[in-house]
Amino acid sequence: MAGLVGAGFWLTQTNEHEGGTEFAYSEALYSFNVTDDRELVGIAHNVFVGKVIAQTGTTTDPYLQTQFSVEVLENIKGNLTGTVTVNQKGGYENIEGKQYLIITKDDKLLEPDETYLFVTRVSDFGGHLLVPVYGDLLIKDQTDRQAKMERFKRAFAQEIPSRYDKTIQNEASQEQS
Repeated sequence: MAGLVGAGFWLTQTNEHEGGTEFAYSEALYSFNVTDDRELVGIAHNVFVGKVIAQTGTTTDPYLQTQFSVEVLENIKGNLTGTVTVNQKGGYENIEGKQYLIITKDDKLLEPDETYLFVTRVSDFGGHLLVPVYGDLLIKDQTDRQAKMERFKRAFAQEIPSRYDKTIQNEASQEQS
């Protein structure tokens, strides 16, 4: 996953409080253009619409992630079925007696019972890792769902393959030679 988000991922700023929770915001540094849907789809293993069932846990391997069970409703890229685990960078953490919500700025933790368009990569550590901020688009209604589906189907038809994946493939073929 090093190609998805650069090494400087957790640039943290803590300054807000809500109900006893302090918020720690971070900025994500990407190795691709996240505002170009074609590149976003190109880095993804799966692009799909899914409904969040529940938060199922957290992991700190290799960094803090909140895990959610998600019912796959419709695929754009990939062929997921049933319920999958989606990992979102960040989550709640207790540090020295204070509770912090650590999130990438402008990203919110997924909400149970909400439907999203997900852009994910299979994680080396299990589950499907969201692209921070850009990989979980809330679907407001059926019209919004249709618009997002059409937008990402077009992007998939014109996807720009990930340079990260090409580098790994080249390294693997060189090792076999």
